[in-house]
Amino acid sequence: MSLKDRSSSVSPGTVLSVFCLLLYSAGFIRIELKLDDHGQRLVAVEEVISQLQKQKMADQASNEDSYTTIKAVGSPVTHHTRYITQGAWMKDPLGIMGTETIFVMKSYISQNVVEEFENMAKLKAGVTRKTYTLPYNWDGTGAVVYGKYLYYNRANTYYIVKYNFLTRSVEAQITLSGYSPRAIAYMWGGRSGVDLAVDEQGLWVLWGNTADNRRLYASKIVGDVIVHTYPLATERMNAIGNAFVACGVIYCIDDYNANPTTINFAYDTKTGKQWNPNIQFTNRYGYNSMVDYNPREKVLYAWDRTRLVTYSITWN
Repeated sequence: MSLKDRSSSVSPGTVLSVFCLLLYSAGFIRIELKLDDHGQRLVAVEEVISQLQKQKMADQASNEDSYTTIKAVGSPVTHHTRYITQGAWMKDPLGIMGTETIFVMKSYISQNVVEEFENMAKLKAGVTRKTYTLPYNWDGTGAVVYGKYLYYNRANTYYIVKYNFLTRSVEAQITLSGYSPRAIAYMWGGRSGVDLAVDEQGLWVLWGNTADNRRLYASKIVGDVIVHTYPLATERMNAIGNAFVACGVIYCIDDYNANPTTINFAYDTKTGKQWNPNIQFTNRYGYNSMVDYNPREKVLYAWDRTRLVTYSITWN
């Protein structure tokens, strides 16, 4: 029987399976892709992405016990200059959008275009791979990429937008109850009252609560729902330089421009323990408008007066 005869003998109800090995940062994952009856299109691409995201989240959670609390933060390593004082840059910590892919969001106001770069070399050369025009502007520099999604604070609202990079559409808008838009921000200003974060446990949002003496709150997001909120015994948000989450611990940086400054507040959401870790932190260029943790690389990303920098971490 010829190959043509064999292919024509497949019944319309038969579903062919093709197995692919997808390489990502933690190793190899075996993923099943299914073709439709005519073999003309992949019908399970979204399922593959979901499987990869769930597996990556499980891997990060299983590795969390290896990293407890932060002992020290290294000196900043400068990677690039963007000639814009404030902004945000990041990679997908799950690796679904590519382990080297870099996303850049310039400024904190009146912007809605996200730039995607293939890698650091392309970023330095100014070669954009894609741009995404969001349906709503963002406020602040607190956006994060998590898998195929971008999460950001919709300008002048209490909504957290969940934007799908693959479909270029908004999948959800999460209501941040208790947040008063543009009424509070970090010390540096910049409409930074909503600061999203990702760690080994998943997605978080740090925000200022004007009803509680403008203190910092941390809320855990699962799916499209805020499942738990932690009121933190911090200073007022406008007295905090920046904050981030790593291994379930919330860390606050005392100042955004003092050099050096310290990480002077920590709260472990797993145990309820609060303390002053007194960790030295360097604002080398004197205007740190964004600090975020990447749980895959175990480093901090920051935007310090036009410079895109990272910090290494030493763990207890």
